[in-house]
Amino acid sequence: MFKNNTLILWRHTDAADAAFGESDRERALTEKGQREAQRMAAWLNQRLPAETVLLVSPALRAQQTAKELKRAYLTCAALDTSTDCAAVLKAIGATKSEGVVLVVGHQPTLGEVASLLLTGTAGALSVKKGAAWCLGIKRERKSRAVLQAVMSPELL
Repeated sequence: MFKNNTLILWRHTDAADAAFGESDRERALTEKGQREAQRMAAWLNQRLPAETVLLVSPALRAQQTAKELKRAYLTCAALDTSTDCAAVLKAIGATKSEGVVLVVGHQPTLGEVASLLLTGTAGALSVKKGAAWCLGIKRERKSRAVLQAVMSPELL
């Protein structure tokens, strides 16, 4: 089970390309994406404490991914497709949680957040579709996080 001071960055699973006239925010999961979200949600649910704080992008594909957890979550505008690393970190900090926080969002922002927390620089780490990066937050250390696990739907 994930312990206190854990941040999980979960990128939405496989989504369809935008149809003509459809915004990026309206893109839905593909059938493959639905299956990936179900598998990853099952893996996460085995490890998440009941009081986990879930923050989810308002984009349809992120909402559909998060729904597979079958838990209450907060839709957070700061996690939308056009967000930046600072906005995501501010939203996470606003939870004031010292437990587990799970964020369902988008690339490249999730990779930038992971990079900043792990290395001190908002670099271009690649969080693959459907993958969950689990970071132990270490407030007393120079680096702000330690990578605990990375899981992808392909490994389940």
